[in-house]
Amino acid sequence: MRNSKILLRPIVGIMIVLAVAAMVGAYVYNSRPSVIPSAIRRQANFAIFYPNPSKQIYILPSSFKYDTSLSQVAFVARFANRSITFAEQSSPDSFAATPTFYANFITKLGGYATFSSIDGTVSLTEPAQVNAQTAVMNTKGTLLFAKSSNDMSENNWRLLFNSLSFTQP
Repeated sequence: MRNSKILLRPIVGIMIVLAVAAMVGAYVYNSRPSVIPSAIRRQANFAIFYPNPSKQIYILPSSFKYDTSLSQVAFVARFANRSITFAEQSSPDSFAATPTFYANFITKLGGYATFSSIDGTVSLTEPAQVNAQTAVMNTKGTLLFAKSSNDMSENNWRLLFNSLSFTQP
């Protein structure tokens, strides 16, 4: 009986240290300053998706804009030696009301490939109006467009979209 008490003390001590470390880690993770300016977060009534900054991804802080007439957030990120312009807005009601509406929308934008990301399905398009490769995702009440300055491989698009985080509306 005495041996089991001797063994339990270090185990309990380790468990306490791990629990405290997890709480500190969660606090530090959740207290990071957001890359989305607070004025824009307050105006948007939808989730705003953004790539997590890293060695490969840089968000231009001065590029954040909120267009009140369109209720749209826009910003620019650098990834794979390209400028990626993000434009995001609340998902139109017609996308939810008519199941085929979104699929038809992607077809009209020149959709040519789709893939699954952590947050949802991404469609790669090449709209004639902008003559640039554009990724589109409709998820969590947000319609997101990401337009690249130059074509990217599907694998790079997948890496970019799997790096996304989002704000809560």
